[in-house]
Amino acid sequence: MRPLVFVVGASSLGTEIAAARLVAPHFGASTVIWANTIATVLLALSLGYWLGGVLADRSPERRGLARLVIAAAALLALVPFAGPPLLDAAADAVGTAGTGEVVGSLLAIVVLVAPPVLLLGCVAPYAVRLTVPDVESAGATAGGLYALSTVGSLLGVWLSALVLVPFLGTRLTFLAFAAALAAVALLSARGDGS
Repeated sequence: MRPLVFVVGASSLGTEIAAARLVAPHFGASTVIWANTIATVLLALSLGYWLGGVLADRSPERRGLARLVIAAAALLALVPFAGPPLLDAAADAVGTAGTGEVVGSLLAIVVLVAPPVLLLGCVAPYAVRLTVPDVESAGATAGGLYALSTVGSLLGVWLSALVLVPFLGTRLTFLAFAAALAAVALLSARGDGS
């Protein structure tokens, strides 16, 4: 479970960095673009945390969690292919200056990035539900998993910003995170990713 939580943390924020790079050729890389990207990721994660808790209580099993991560990986792998045409259409429809920059980039980021990140947000509460051995250790277990996810997020930011995007490009960065998610989800479903 811990490798899954770590890779999901890395992929969540790695996706955020890659998303800002994907949007940049169409809408720029201004503070507004970054604000839209960060706000979308935070909102998607928040909704995912809530949904993950609900789903974990309904079906507390590893395979259910793995299916969520596989779905997130599939959606994430679609982003670099669906992104350019969607971003072109958004830029043409609303323009790239002033209000158009705000609205167009926000809509594009919400459509492209929110769905996979929302599913990734489901992982932490689901992992807590599956990992907590008893009520007395619930706080320590939850704290440890969230700390591990946050360390993964830090690595994801640095890995995407300093290595993946500069050397592989934006498209392959999305695909690398999608592949890592799929691999760790399959291992977790089998019980190999304790």
